[in-house]
Amino acid sequence: MPPVPFRYLHHLVTVPVLVGGTETTFVLDSGIGLTLVSGSLATSAGCELTGSSYTGRRMSGQEVTIPLGSLGSLTVGDHRRDDLVVGVFDIGGLEGVEGFLALDYFRSTPVTVDYPARAIVLEDADSLAARAEAGSAVDVRVEQDTHATAVFLPLDVPGRGAISVEVDMGSDSLIVNEALAGDLGIKLSDAGTRRVEGRDETGHQYTRYFTQLQGVVNPTGAPSICQRDPEVMFQQIIYDGLVGDAFLRNFIVTYDLPKARMIFAPPGG
Repeated sequence: MPPVPFRYLHHLVTVPVLVGGTETTFVLDSGIGLTLVSGSLATSAGCELTGSSYTGRRMSGQEVTIPLGSLGSLTVGDHRRDDLVVGVFDIGGLEGVEGFLALDYFRSTPVTVDYPARAIVLEDADSLAARAEAGSAVDVRVEQDTHATAVFLPLDVPGRGAISVEVDMGSDSLIVNEALAGDLGIKLSDAGTRRVEGRDETGHQYTRYFTQLQGVVNPTGAPSICQRDPEVMFQQIIYDGLVGDAFLRNFIVTYDLPKARMIFAPPGG
């Protein structure tokens, strides 16, 4: 498939899509789980509510329930899926964005996010083999249900070894459960650690700590795919951590969900 160019909106990867006959823009978000469309797009595209709903959990643990609808078609590049079940959700604060494209859309089709080239590529058997030959393949845990997909990557971090992090393109910096801070040699009470308190979109109150982690982080078994001294956010979350754009954007990243692996290659790989 010809590459599909993407643009950044802050740290979010946005891609052109075709919903029925309407051209619009979605955020490609590996951490969203379920593909979402705005209420206005659902109405204009004739997306009929199914009468069912989907309940997911945010990283901080609270549940979010979203009504489901059936979308006639959704096309990315040359790849089209018909009668796609999506969540209908009011998306605010992202000008020009009318949906979130989840990895579940690609559950049977390997896809590459070529950050250096700022392009999305859907792979065939030959191109996927070439990606594997040029890069480093890492086994991941793929969690799927009827409508949603999440990917968890083993990530080596200083002082702890491997932790399991959700791959979340919608996040920026590396996020780590604050319960692991001591293992990573971080004192959250240190003067150099910035503390932020607030409430998220659901009203959940949080405390976040921002600091720099000294050392190298890399996918387990792929030491050359690394980031040194990353910025880290610590918070009470239900996972070991989440790895986001600040790490991913340094590489060419292939999601091969059918084989439960990710393939990383350096720029030019």
